[in-house]
Amino acid sequence: MTTPGMSAAAGADLPELAWALRSHPGAVRADNEDFVGAYSPTVVEDHAPIFVVCDGMGGHAAGEVASRMAVESVLTTWTTSAPTPTQQAIRSAVRQANAVVFAASLDAETRGMGTTCTALALSGREGYIGHVGDSRCYLVHRGQCSQLTADHSRVGEMLRMRLITPEQAAHHPSRSQLTRSLGNAPAVQVDIVRTPVAKGDSFVLCSDGVWDLVSRQEIAQACALPSAGEGAEALIEWALERGAPDNVTVLVVHVTGDLVELPADQRRRARGGGLLQRLGLVRGPARDESREPEA
Repeated sequence: MTTPGMSAAAGADLPELAWALRSHPGAVRADNEDFVGAYSPTVVEDHAPIFVVCDGMGGHAAGEVASRMAVESVLTTWTTSAPTPTQQAIRSAVRQANAVVFAASLDAETRGMGTTCTALALSGREGYIGHVGDSRCYLVHRGQCSQLTADHSRVGEMLRMRLITPEQAAHHPSRSQLTRSLGNAPAVQVDIVRTPVAKGDSFVLCSDGVWDLVSRQEIAQACALPSAGEGAEALIEWALERGAPDNVTVLVVHVTGDLVELPADQRRRARGGGLLQRLGLVRGPARDESREPEA
């Protein structure tokens, strides 16, 4: 799905990016409660590219509603708010998504629904992640994969307190019990992670249906494939081959070029030019959207 967009987030430099979205209900479930979206401008302007993965909960109808509502709210807030520093903008966008999901969760048909939310914005030579729940964002830098987000789950907290081992966590009965999510309360604490961005880096956002079955080493291997689309497809296929009892969703972003800062007057002309923006919204099965840089 492609649609024009407007912008927010002050003074963003546009890196050359290749990205791909993939989502699938998995090998067991008939429905998909994950949702994923991307906003990637094609010119340098006041706002940065942003990528979002949400994993809904609360039953078939409610989970699907929550995840889609959260992604669309983040992207809408991001593209229509007044320009602000990226860290502040991404926190505000996730908080607004929480308010929207919480208000909707008061309705009888969707009572109790919620969702995770992991959003990545690339602004200049830095990446900013707004995070709630147990979806994850990984960075692959020089072939090494590191997890940038902390899981907001009972098992995640027990791991950080060293009460259990990673091996015990993999089979713990409370491994899916979240301690923080969107829609649970009128306000939510949003983790903000800031990381340097360099040419050749890759980011992977995914739901727990992927990271539960695919290792960090395999994520690095997927990011080494020729295109973002191939990397995303490989991660989904590996999860499906291993039974995929949950929905599986992944978003792969490659930083393929140097980050170039245009003079302010050129930025203004770019913003006023009305060039096409790009927005991808995906829920599986058998649907994807990707963007590779033109030759």
